[in-house]
Amino acid sequence: MYRLTDDIARRRMLYPPPIATVASALVIDIPVGQRGAGLSLGRYYAILLEDDAEIAEAERFLSTTRDAPVPPDLFDRRPTRLYTANFVVIRYEPPAAGWPWLSVCQWPGKSGPGDPVPRGDMARGCYTMEAFETPSALEAHQAELLAQLGREHRLAVRMIAGDGLPPPGRC
Repeated sequence: MYRLTDDIARRRMLYPPPIATVASALVIDIPVGQRGAGLSLGRYYAILLEDDAEIAEAERFLSTTRDAPVPPDLFDRRPTRLYTANFVVIRYEPPAAGWPWLSVCQWPGKSGPGDPVPRGDMARGCYTMEAFETPSALEAHQAELLAQLGREHRLAVRMIAGDGLPPPGRC
């Protein structure tokens, strides 16, 4: 019998949400022989989990005994329950050395859980994610993303520190 935690998902790291209103990211470091171009940095697979129940469900899924490997994509097409009226760019710092920096974008929905904007090419219909080896690469990516969006749309940018409070010295 086979469990994903014995092979594909043996090395994984949970990135807690930087603020309470965004998802956690469970990042799986895919083993060398199974990596590919479709993975972030050629090796990482991220699962965006919106609450503690989903974190527990993901761990149960990865630990379940089965006959053969299956993709850990049970949340990829599940609709989000964390709606936002604004475009949100989220920076996830690695919880331990040797893990990537993440930039997750949460795209706005309509009015709430009963009325999502379907986006089949985005995780959970509203998320895009990129991984970076260094914080400077992540910062350059996010700056370029905001510059591109600013050329096409009027943007109001508000920085929020990881604890959900304004950065020090700003109120």
